[in-house]
Order: sequence, then C-alpha cells, then structure tokens
Amino acid sequence: MTATLDVPEQNPELVLDQSADDYWNHYQLTFALYSVSDRAIPSAFDGLKPGQRRLLYQMHDSKLLPGNKPQKSSKVCSAVTGNLHPHGGASMYGAAALMAADFQRVKVIDGQGAFPRIQGDIPAADRYTEMRLSAPGAALTAELDDHAVPMVATFDGEWTEPTMLPAQWPVLLCNGAVGIAEGWATKVPAHNPREIMAACRALLARPNTTDDTLMKLIPGPDWGCGATVVGTAGLREYITTGRGQLTVRGTINVEGKNCIVTELPPGVASNTVQDRIRALVESGEMSGVADMSDLTDRRNGLRIVVTAKRGHNAEQIRDQLLALTPLESTFAASLVALDEDRVPRWWNVRELIGAFLHLRDSVVLHRSEYRLEKVTARRHLVAGLMKIHLDIDAAVAVIRGSDTVDEARTGLQAHFEIDEEQANYVLALQLRRLTKLDVIELQAEADKLDAEFAELTELVSNPDARRTVIDRELVATAKLFKGPEFDRRTVLDYDATPVATGADDDGPRERKVNTAWRLDDRGVFSDSHGELLTSGLGWAVWTDGRVKFTTGGGLPFKIRDIPVAPDITGLLRSGVLPEGYHLALVTRRGKILRIDPAAVNPQGAAGNGVAGVKLAADGDEVIAALPVSCANGEALLSISDKGWKVTEVADIPVKGRGGAGVAFHPFVAGEDALVSAEISVTGFVRGTRAVRPQNRAKASVKGSGTDVTPAG
Repeated sequence: MTATLDVPEQNPELVLDQSADDYWNHYQLTFALYSVSDRAIPSAFDGLKPGQRRLLYQMHDSKLLPGNKPQKSSKVCSAVTGNLHPHGGASMYGAAALMAADFQRVKVIDGQGAFPRIQGDIPAADRYTEMRLSAPGAALTAELDDHAVPMVATFDGEWTEPTMLPAQWPVLLCNGAVGIAEGWATKVPAHNPREIMAACRALLARPNTTDDTLMKLIPGPDWGCGATVVGTAGLREYITTGRGQLTVRGTINVEGKNCIVTELPPGVASNTVQDRIRALVESGEMSGVADMSDLTDRRNGLRIVVTAKRGHNAEQIRDQLLALTPLESTFAASLVALDEDRVPRWWNVRELIGAFLHLRDSVVLHRSEYRLEKVTARRHLVAGLMKIHLDIDAAVAVIRGSDTVDEARTGLQAHFEIDEEQANYVLALQLRRLTKLDVIELQAEADKLDAEFAELTELVSNPDARRTVIDRELVATAKLFKGPEFDRRTVLDYDATPVATGADDDGPRERKVNTAWRLDDRGVFSDSHGELLTSGLGWAVWTDGRVKFTTGGGLPFKIRDIPVAPDITGLLRSGVLPEGYHLALVTRRGKILRIDPAAVNPQGAAGNGVAGVKLAADGDEVIAALPVSCANGEALLSISDKGWKVTEVADIPVKGRGGAGVAFHPFVAGEDALVSAEISVTGFVRGTRAVRPQNRAKASVKGSGTDVTPAG
C-alpha cells in the first residue's frame, strides 16, 4: 500500500507573479531613490544632507547651544541614530567630525577634543570628544521653535523632525558638499561666507543682477584649507552654469634646499601626498629628493618638508611636486542638489542663492502665520477682559448670583456679549487681575497686540514686506562672520598657469611626455596620479633582461588592483614611451641594447615580458632602462667606480631584442662594473665646463663622475 501526502493548495493571494528583472528593477530603483534623496545629495534650500540635518536638530533639541555645556559625542550620535536616523553611529560621528573640522570653511559644530585639523586626519573616538553647536550652527536651528518649517513623523512614528532647517545662511555654498549616489554625484566648492551673504542681499534686491556683477561679488571659491585657484579657466563657467573645472594648487614655499608644503588642495589628504612622494622617489621619477619629513603639529598646522639633494634645485623639485603629485589638481565642480520635491537636478550659483532666499521667505511667512495665530487668540481674550473691566461690579454680581460654573459662564456671555472662550478666561482669572493698575497694563498690551497684528498681517500678505525683513536679518546674520577666521583664505591667482594639466577622480588627465608611469608594488601599471594606462605605449624592464611593451589593451579604466604583469619580482623601471623614442637597456658589464618598440609585439595584462637583452653569465644585470630619442643631440652618462664617460646616443646602433648589445664603456684597469647611467637632452657639464660626448669606442675618463650633471 503506497502512502500519499496531502499537499495543501497554495493560496493565490500569496503568489507574486513577477519576472526576476521586474522584481530587481523595482527594488533597485527604490534603493536608488532612497540613496539619492535620503543619504548622499544635499537640499538646495537648507544645504544639508538628511544625516546632517537630523544631527543638528537633535543637538538643538538637547539644548547644546553656544555657551551651554557640551555633551559627549557618543551620546549625541546615539540619540540621533535612535530617534531620527536609523543608521550606524560611526557614519553619524563621521559627519559630525567633518562639521567640526578646522578646515571646514564655517564650523557648524563646536568640537571639544581631537577633531580633524587638516584633511585626512582621523578624529578621536566619540567617547573621548564632546560637541555643541557653534554660533553659526545655532543660526541654522534658531527658528525651529517658531514653527518656521514643516515637521513630519520620524521613521518609527515616535517623534517628529523638520523637513528642512530654517537656515539663516546658505550652508551649501559656504561649506560646499561632496556626495555620490546612484546616477548622481555632487561636488560643490566652498565659498567665503561674507561674499555669499553680500551676493544674497544683492540678488534679493535685484534678482536680475548680471553675471558680471555676481562674479564681482563671488570671484571664486574659498576653501577652509586655503590653496590657490590657478588662472581663470572654468571660473565663469562654474558660476553661470554650475559646472566647471578649476585648477587648484597647494601652497609650497621654497626655503633654501627645502620645499615646505603648508596648504593642500581641497579633498587631498596629507598622507596621500606623502605616499605619492615616497613612491615617486622609490621609482626614480623624483631622483632629486634627499628626504621628506612631516612636521605637522597642532600649533603650526600642516608642514611637510621635502629636501632637495646636493646639486639639485629646490625650485625644480617644487615644479615636480606640482606636476607629479595631487598638490596641483583639478576640482571638477558639479552643483547637484535636491529641489522642493526631493528630486536631484543641476543648479548654478545664482539658482542656489535663489533657493536659499526662497527658504528665508518661507521661514518668515510660516513663523509670521504662526505668530499671527497666537496674537489673534490673545487679542480675542484681551478684548473680552477689557469688556469685563468696563463694569466689574456687574461681572462679580453675575458670578456670585450663579449656582454653577455653567450658569456663571452663560450669564457673562449674555451680559457682556462675549463668547464662551472669553467667559472661561474671565472665570479662570485671579481677583488681583481686576485692579485698576491691571486695567492700564491691559490697555498697553492691547495696543501692542494691535500693532503686532497689523505688522504680521502685512508680512503674511505682502512679499515686499517679507523681503525687507529678510534683508534686515541677512545683515544681522552676516555679523557672525566678522572675525579674522572668515577672511579669504584661498588665493585667486588669475595670472598663473598650471604646471601640468590634469584632473582628479572626476575626469580624465591630459598626459604629457613627462607624466610618470610605473608598475607599483602591486603590479598595477599606473601613472603618478593613480590612473591606469589607457593610451600610448607602456613599457617595463626587469633586472634579468626582460622587457615588456603594452598598449593597455584588456585593462579596465581607473581601477587600482588589476596587475599588468603577474610577476613583478626584479622590476627595474617602467614608463610610457613617447612617439619616436627607442628604449635603451644598460647592463652592469658595460653593454647597451637599443630596441625599436615597433619590432616587439605588445603584450596584454597576463604577459611577464620577453627576452630583451642577453646578459653575461657572471652576475650581470640590467641597471638602467632609458627612453632615447631618434633625433641627434642626446648624450648618455655612464659611471663606474673609477671612471666615467659621456657617449653620443646617435652612436648607439638599433638592434633587435634578445641580443647581447654593444660595448660602450671601456673600463679602467681593476674594475668591471657600471654603477649608474642616465640620459640628458642638453648634454652634461662638470663644474662649469661642458663635457664633449664621445663615440662608444673611446675609453672612459679616470676619476669621479658624481659631479657631472645635466647641462640644463
């Protein structure tokens, strides 16, 4: 007998008839919308992201105002995540630390403890720091108690929160913002708050102010980290369209042999710059650097000292730092913010100021309506009380002759022609309020209420009256930025030119011949700015004689962890070969092989190189890989322990790969190895005298070659 199972029939209401694509698209779209509107993109009106807005609201509600005792950061952030923002406390503390950082253009939070002082600093743990609102931060929340902005229920329905803060100054333009969401990214530069407040007043008075006038009021960004905007390219485009690329340079002072970095471009961390300099020195691309030290402290601020070697010019090192490190980079401005419907869109500077002024108009209107409602209710009660004062004896008689409160209320309404609300107010009064002195005070209050009622009615009904109030309040708010800390920090050097054209992670970099490409310690073939090879012919040479040419085929764009060569053990040097150049491989035994890259097939990412130069069996190795020009004029300096020689590059023949090369450095008696080799386009000098290049058959010169330097 076979047993059977009774399978219950599936409830059709529980079956979701939907394709996997539709299901994924629906929920992915939901998350994307959430990420855009509730996490990464700020509002164009109060200039804040939801996390920042909730943090400031929680601090306002906890009375963490200027002059009051600060509170532990861990307690503040925990309250925000528990009451308002259902995310991790670490992310909330990160946002708070950024608003309290010294490099913030306007510090919204007054932090007590080790908060970031320079870009890239990590704050102390939240249990060690305290915070409260700064004076400008309190100006963002001051009108919350006036019902100036709409309130909505929180995520759990247990509390309410503002849809935006009644900001009294435009946070987004003053402090800037950076955010990345699905399909949208924003990058707003910071500006000087005095200039922004002046522009707000100008556009409030004359909305059709010309772009030229606006640019005089806001000549350019002003970051809290300082730095310098180089040239005028992109400035007008940024102000008028909200998009534009600005070349920004850190501050490098030359003192003797030292290059001292005291300011960084916005968004560039100190440790990033130092790591890049170390990598360039190790790869030989900045061979003139003798030492680098970080002398940054809390008293003197940022101070990175790069020392030049003997025989090298510190000014040249400065130019290399600007060309090969993020100390000069491109800030790609992108003014993306949420509109009234929480939909992201592009804005320009004029429109963002207009959005802030729209917020101020809304704040003045809503708080006036709220106050008008209170004044109207009070005027109504005062009017009833004044009628009672006209005949107090009659009012007392009505109350004493009534058996119940209801009868007394009805009697007062009938005798004095007042309504129930006014009668209840009279019945609740204490007898001392019925003195003659109180009548005088009551009349004064009535006059004051009448005047306030007329003023509020005018504000509610007349936009011009609100503009007058907004302008007056802008003048008062601007006094917050009178201190020396709000003087312009970023220099606008219109006459300067970039040392090297480039871009940061927001756009492609225009590569020059001298752009430093290398295989780093992970085997990633990248330039000195961290970008991967996407055009041109890259090369790499190993000490065992292998050589590799690659066009970057099969490599992803802008990714940091895909190796070009699986094995980089013994890697000597790499780079990008300019058009018309050959590659010369110099061995320790005084041989050189000049290779035409056209004769070698380029390899992909998996290639470990092919045989380049054939080495001698007695410990020979490649000590130098040098791009050489096909044109005449270049010279090669080779140095051994007891001698040196300058050889004409034109005298070195072009050979195919895999050969042993040709001898070019006859050794002095008692030696058999080269120490180094380098190329110069301008030739070499020893002391003040030019060194005449020789052909490869000539003997080397006895003596030290360490004082032979490029003529240029």
